[in-house]
Amino acid sequence: MENKNVVTGFIKKNISLAAFVILFILFSFSTAGKFLNVSNLLSVLTSSTDLLICALGGTFIILMGSIDLSVGSMISLCGVIVAKIYLSTNNLLVALLATVAVSLVCYLFMGIIHVRLKVPTFIVTLGMLSIARALVTMISGGSITMVDYNGAIKQVFGLRPWILIIAIAAFVIVFIIERFTLFGRYTRLVGGEENVARLSGINVRKQKVLVFLFAGVLTALGGIVMAARIGSGSPSVGVGYELDVITAVVLGGTSQTGGVGGVRGTLIGVLTIGILANGLVLWGMPSEVQLLIKGLVVIFAVAVSTERKPNMIVR
Repeated sequence: MENKNVVTGFIKKNISLAAFVILFILFSFSTAGKFLNVSNLLSVLTSSTDLLICALGGTFIILMGSIDLSVGSMISLCGVIVAKIYLSTNNLLVALLATVAVSLVCYLFMGIIHVRLKVPTFIVTLGMLSIARALVTMISGGSITMVDYNGAIKQVFGLRPWILIIAIAAFVIVFIIERFTLFGRYTRLVGGEENVARLSGINVRKQKVLVFLFAGVLTALGGIVMAARIGSGSPSVGVGYELDVITAVVLGGTSQTGGVGGVRGTLIGVLTIGILANGLVLWGMPSEVQLLIKGLVVIFAVAVSTERKPNMIVR
């Protein structure tokens, strides 16, 4: 009985890793070698880079006890901006800085509205989802801006090995920030015990705004990488993308109520989503079935990993 409890406890704490291993083995033996080969695995990693980068920022927001529903529209906005500015100026640095600046302004707006007017992040980011989608439609005129294959954006941010190097570097930097800086510790404390954080002398309002700005930088980078990877800045991409980010973060073990989790779990969550999507395509599953299975996976993962206490109230 004790051994069974130990195994159960390990699975609950490592549900994303368990799901990753199970899915990897399942697809390896059920796709006639189409899944388990170097070319396909590299393709999975490459297609997961923008999700990983955006999910790193989403991890900090959820770790703080908040949520970001705007990320899908924001990566579309960032992708169109970087593509259009680079096309008109042929200056990579200007395009990158402008994209990051726009993202920072949007996330600063959300952070200030949340802390100053005390509007829940669910509502603030939901509003920004619509605002950013409207902005990207107006800026693009509803049309796609192609990214030159031989241009610097595509070569640096959209092709291997650089796209993988950028994603790995982003993960390592964010992991270090989370584990070894006051910014990471304060974020976790604000998400776990906001009143304790305030009594400890932490400027909670400032910390929340800084977390939104931090996520804004990563979302901008994710949007740039996505535009480079798919070869265009499009006003139609990113629809429902916020669900992928939240799924990756939650599947990775970060609590929706804040204070528990981290980017290491998010990495496994992103890879799990990547191989799940890839494996279902190799199985020939329709897109609607893929969405159904993805929803069931996240519900099951949360149900298994959530600690339940007597008289616990679930909202």
